[in-house]
Amino acid sequence: MTLQNTASPRDASRPVLILIHGATGNGQMWRPVRRGLDARIEVLTPDLPGHGSRRAERFTMAGAVATVVAAAASVAPAPVFVGGDSLGGYTSMASAQALPRDRLKGLVLSGCTMNFEGRAMLPLYLRAAIFRLAFAVYGEDRLIRKVLPKKLPELGVTPEDLGPILDGGISLKVWEQAVRELHGVDYRAKLAAIAQPVLILNGSKDDAMTAQEAEFLAVARHARPHRFEGAGHGVSMLRSAEFAGLINEFIERTMASGSAPTGQPAPGR
Repeated sequence: MTLQNTASPRDASRPVLILIHGATGNGQMWRPVRRGLDARIEVLTPDLPGHGSRRAERFTMAGAVATVVAAAASVAPAPVFVGGDSLGGYTSMASAQALPRDRLKGLVLSGCTMNFEGRAMLPLYLRAAIFRLAFAVYGEDRLIRKVLPKKLPELGVTPEDLGPILDGGISLKVWEQAVRELHGVDYRAKLAAIAQPVLILNGSKDDAMTAQEAEFLAVARHARPHRFEGAGHGVSMLRSAEFAGLINEFIERTMASGSAPTGQPAPGR
């Protein structure tokens, strides 16, 4: 393996992985994935605006991109990989052009192969309306305490991770802010502009994302897809060990090739 086993986190040959969480969550949600990552990879898991320790802020994509840029700057001049699930994947795509081209080596994009437009918006705004109604009845904090300790284990969160994730701060009101920021943006075009290798991940039962996946793969320059069979949205939590293994392989392959493309652009399926 080409990764250097060194005690120095700023060794120029040691890659840094910036992982971006999904909407309503926080950086602690990457705990299960981090356990499966190669120890020679330095990992950063910042909270996005409106999330976690930054719940008092409003979410904007510009602020999310600034968060990724700041994380990358904090480890300069190390080579950087950026990845995320759901909102984190969209943030990763949006951040690519704002990062130094010579330092950004690749992206891991999970659950983000859908443009937020047309009829696809209906279930998203319906969920936002349900959240607003629930806030009016219960209050956001009470709703989080009542629902999430039961819901998160259904998504694969173990007891050892449940406490830190809840303590890290959950925001449900930020859901609508995130949806509005994603609405009307052509993320296919953003993917098409990315020159670095890209790993595209989706659950086979994530119908909203798989429906447009071929269109995204068709415009990607150097993308390799992977499907998590039987999984829905949020594969980083549902299949954390497999998710981590794919990242390890992707980073190893990309570093070994000197950040050359990981194969030919993937055709639509």
